[in-house]
Amino acid sequence: MVVVALVPAFNAAPRIAATVRATAAIPGVARVLVVDDASSDGTVDAARSAGAEVLQLPANRGKGGAVLAGVAASPDADVFLLVDADLQETAAETARLLPPVLAGEADMTIAVLPPAAGRGGFGKVRDMATRGIRRASGFEARAPLSGQRAVRADLLRGLESAERFGLEVALTIDAVRAGARVQEVEAEIEHLHTGRSLAGFRHRGRQGADIVRALWPRLVGGPARAVLLGVLTLAVLAGLFVGAEAATPTGAAATTGAERVVVVGVAGLSLDDLDAGIVPEIDALWRDGGALSAASVRTLSSRPSTVEAWATLGAGSRVRANLIASAAYASDTPYENTTAGEVTARRTGSEVTGQIAIVNTPLVIDNAGDDVPSLPGSLGDALTAAGLRTATVGNADRIQPDGDLTISRPAAVAVMRSDGFVDHGAVGPELLREDPSAPFGTMADTEAMVATTLAALEEAHVVTVDPGDLDRLRDYDSVMTESERDQLRSAALTSVDTLVGELHDRLPEDTLLLVVGLTPPTSTWSLTPMVASGAGVRPGYLHSPSTQRTGLVTLTDVAPTVLDAIGADIPADMIGAPLRYQAGSVDLDRLQSMNDTANGRERIYYPIALTFIVVQALGYAAVLLVLRLAPDMARHLVGPARILVLTFAAWPLATFLLRLVPSVYRLGGGAHVVLWLVALAIALAAARVRRRPLVPLALICGLTVLLLLLDMAFGAPLQMSSLLGYSPHTAARFTGFGNTTFAVFGACAVVAAALHVHHAPRRRDALAAAGAMFLVVLVADGAPQLGADVGGILTYVPVFALTLWALAGRRISMKVLVLAGVATLVVLALAVGLDLLRDPDDRSHLARFVLASGDDQGNFWTTISRKWATNLRVLRQSIWAWMVPIIAVFALYVLVVARGWRRLLPMGSAVRAAVIGTLATGVLGWLVNDSGVVVAALAFVYLGPLLTLLALSDSHHPAVLHGPRAAAEAS
Repeated sequence: MVVVALVPAFNAAPRIAATVRATAAIPGVARVLVVDDASSDGTVDAARSAGAEVLQLPANRGKGGAVLAGVAASPDADVFLLVDADLQETAAETARLLPPVLAGEADMTIAVLPPAAGRGGFGKVRDMATRGIRRASGFEARAPLSGQRAVRADLLRGLESAERFGLEVALTIDAVRAGARVQEVEAEIEHLHTGRSLAGFRHRGRQGADIVRALWPRLVGGPARAVLLGVLTLAVLAGLFVGAEAATPTGAAATTGAERVVVVGVAGLSLDDLDAGIVPEIDALWRDGGALSAASVRTLSSRPSTVEAWATLGAGSRVRANLIASAAYASDTPYENTTAGEVTARRTGSEVTGQIAIVNTPLVIDNAGDDVPSLPGSLGDALTAAGLRTATVGNADRIQPDGDLTISRPAAVAVMRSDGFVDHGAVGPELLREDPSAPFGTMADTEAMVATTLAALEEAHVVTVDPGDLDRLRDYDSVMTESERDQLRSAALTSVDTLVGELHDRLPEDTLLLVVGLTPPTSTWSLTPMVASGAGVRPGYLHSPSTQRTGLVTLTDVAPTVLDAIGADIPADMIGAPLRYQAGSVDLDRLQSMNDTANGRERIYYPIALTFIVVQALGYAAVLLVLRLAPDMARHLVGPARILVLTFAAWPLATFLLRLVPSVYRLGGGAHVVLWLVALAIALAAARVRRRPLVPLALICGLTVLLLLLDMAFGAPLQMSSLLGYSPHTAARFTGFGNTTFAVFGACAVVAAALHVHHAPRRRDALAAAGAMFLVVLVADGAPQLGADVGGILTYVPVFALTLWALAGRRISMKVLVLAGVATLVVLALAVGLDLLRDPDDRSHLARFVLASGDDQGNFWTTISRKWATNLRVLRQSIWAWMVPIIAVFALYVLVVARGWRRLLPMGSAVRAAVIGTLATGVLGWLVNDSGVVVAALAFVYLGPLLTLLALSDSHHPAVLHGPRAAAEAS
């Protein structure tokens, strides 16, 4: 019988030579095969110098993997003698294990070593192994962890799985269950003890984990494992829903309905102005029975303006507007040889129906933006449809130094109807007074503004008020010194504050007063205050179902709030929602911190994203160079190349971890360094798990999925103001998963699931686990109560279903594609149905979109075309678009030029499913989300590392057999 001694070795250079010589001297041993488990010392040379054949593995696979590799490389063996690499001369004692097996008296013998006498641990791992073997097979093992064994070759070749240090436990159980005769033989063998040091406990911890993995499938049957997986999956889903529900603000609706609403717009009001003695009347509103929040005032354009803010407020959705929208006049004002009212009626094809006319209404509506869901005039139309009247009071006119008059009366556009008229109000020079110290020598007449507003309330139900002083100040900016600017701003705010205070004191009790910071104090986006006082208001924070964030609302929430307050129907295509009230004392510092964090994120976002893209371009160019170098030249560069691409894969995870320390944004450029250091630390930690080349990437992707799931369970706090989340300044949404996170989430789920199947010894269990992960990720992203992501459903359902089908080894046919499409529609319908069952105030944009499409079929196509228009705009403007050609060129080289398609991605393999699934996530996500190419770019972030790790392992670390037999096979 041919006896082959297998010696698995990892960094055993000091002891391996003596072990080989002692083992080779055992009578009957045909050869000694050392399986080098990707050592980094001189193990290979030392073993070869001692006369052993050496099999070099491309990556560390652990003891079990190394033994199975040696078995596969020894097809002629009848009996294997397993010898640990650290036995040195005492390896000769393993000769005692061979006679019972060679004589046919036993199928496997196990060496029982002398007691460690305090040189080992506390025996907890050994006891666990003993109990596990006894329970799984009935065998009472004296030496359950002994690696010195003589085994019939067929037993080792039939071993189902060998989880690294779980080899001995797995082999004993499988052998006994197969009817093998097992004997334990005492032998005077000494090996290197790890003792009770930190390294020893760490070693035994890894050993214990491997033993648990070996025992798990052998103690728990397939049906029981399926049940446990199902229970775990349901528990995770329940935790997501319960956690998200607990984190959702519990704002309440107004206590009673209001009869009237007054909206005062204050351009340039900042959170820093509050509680600083600058606007005491406004402070009194929210401190004495009112409610306060920070407001996102982003409109459709890239730069804020007052006229666009008023237009957005009136549209109930983000729109574009320019100065022509400010051209409002009393209808009887002479204009173009007739009156402003007649001109407006002619241009809109209507009649003169109000005291105020916006003469350029058709242009205002046409310029609002391509395919916006609702247009300027929507608020006025909804109020008129409810039998309610509108009014506006405001004038921000400027008399230029050359005497020209700049007409600016933007508050009117908020309550105009689509016919261009507002029922009541005043917008003329009667609202102004001369003041030589004010910008342009003009200032709002507070008494006239108050009197006119109160008079308008006698006739109208909703009044917009804009004194215009801060707009005049902004337009005057270029001719002021900084000290003069501060002085004039203080005077303008004092005037506005006085106006608000007098209005509050004199408004009827049934009036809701809203003070809205229409634009940020500078030309860059920032959160502004929004204050509610009067009828129906509960003291505390303002809250919006649009944001699901305590203390954060949006400008588009104002129109629905106005309509809801006075009992009018809210058009379904308005994207905002009525404000709600969350009781409690307001922490102004919290709102300012939210704004400061968002400002920090905005300052560093572009340079950090650009740096990431440029570094990847340079990094993959370097990887291509490494792949083209000869193996001997590239050997020392492979390790750094792996760390580099793992750092790329860890970068998105690092951006979310960085959000745990919001103050890091204050570092400015230093945040770049911190981010890259965190990503590098993750990569180095993952790379320490050297079982197989792709395991570190699987770990990084798995950790990313886990972190995002935990974040969702706590209300997604890491999404807000994170680099790959959404900014309260510029986001289109403030709850659930944004499109960038969706791309990272989906790609990581595909890669982690596919690589788990690729590495797992039990494919059926791995497929079940992958399916459970896909289900959890899909629900987390698509459920209305969680991610509320329609694009996620449209992408994840087909991609996950087809990836799972491919991982099961099935061919994807046209029928399977059709079934995946049908499943997508079914899941989407289920999500819509669940959303429609919720309270109307809690519904997501999905239910509101469906309801709007049902009422107006054109709304469906408007929404689709709007998303496509945004998609194309992002493609032209986003720096993330550069990522696609970078990864495409690299992938083309690896898969086509270097002919790696079939070699690296064999037909039916899990790694091929991972690559195609990641591509599909990026491309399909690109098509169905309005962030477009950004989705593809972030999904492809994981494609580069996956292909790199495969190519580096294939090109520079093949499994190599050294020794006489290798030479004979080569000849």
